[in-house]
Amino acid sequence: MAIANKTITKTNIKAFEEAREAVIKLETLARFLSPADLETLEILLDKKTINILSRSLAEAEKEKFEPIEKIL
Repeated sequence: MAIANKTITKTNIKAFEEAREAVIKLETLARFLSPADLETLEILLDKKTINILSRSLAEAEKEKFEPIEKIL
């Protein structure tokens, strides 16, 4: 299989192996996690959600609050 404009390095192979091991661990441990833990894990793995949460927390630290009455 040809990979256009990419070089496979030892670092890439190591990163792939570490990711593979992490997936195997998660699959093994998932059955022991509560539904709340699984939901938290799902959120943490969602880049879009993490970006929104990070931005919201940064705004909260700067006291940029939107009154709930205005939102609803």
